Amino acid sequence: MKLLVDFGNTRLKWAIWKDAKHSMGGVFAHADTSLEAALSSNWAALGQPEAILVASVVNAELEQQLSELIKVHFDCEAEFVRSPAAAIGIRNAYAEPARLGVDRFLGLAALHASAQRAQILVSCGTALTLDAIDAEGRHLGGLIAPSPALMRSAVGSGTARVGEEHGELVEIATCTADAVWSGSVLSAVALIERFHATVVARLGAPVAVVGDGGGLEEWMHLLPNIERGRDLVVRGLALWSESGGR
Repeated sequence: MKLLVDFGNTRLKWAIWKDAKHSMGGVFAHADTSLEAALSSNWAALGQPEAILVASVVNAELEQQLSELIKVHFDCEAEFVRSPAAAIGIRNAYAEPARLGVDRFLGLAALHASAQRAQILVSCGTALTLDAIDAEGRHLGGLIAPSPALMRSAVGSGTARVGEEHGELVEIATCTADAVWSGSVLSAVALIERFHATVVARLGAPVAVVGDGGGLEEWMHLLPNIERGRDLVVRGLALWSESGGR
């Protein structure tokens, strides 16, 4: 049994990898609770894993907290995976490979393992990230923007009279709440459409779009051809585990 941990900016997700299959264990928003209390509750009944792999995009302080909690619970060291220049079918486009978020790298690896085609991974959590690969697993690069939720938070906190009320999605708004809500969602959709068009033009071939992350649901219906991916970072960790990071 191996323990796989996806430590995102907002949520921590964990799963078990056993007998070439992964089973989701749990997920929680770590900003809303004590990391120690949540993990003690989540991992109380787990046996001793043979290895623990972590994909982390949080700061060094939170990583250290998690590392120490793992030592307490399991009396072993976790492996914090970093993005390499090439591994598990993906060739990283970054000149400094480790600066590509490991969640992005692992998500692309999971996509490429399931279908070797030109495709774009759209991940919507705290941030909105877009990454493209060709059919051979060559990473072409990507974009990072605020997610719609983060856009709304920024507008609400940075302006005097806008606020953060829930609005309705409309093409042309006639109230502030709808204007902010629709502006954030339609900005994300427009960015994805432009990025897709750019990658299609560059490759001269069809390019699939796959979305993952907790923020997809509010705008996914506006992109009828997008496919829904699930647990891609965890699946990428499983690939890393099986390959030994090669």
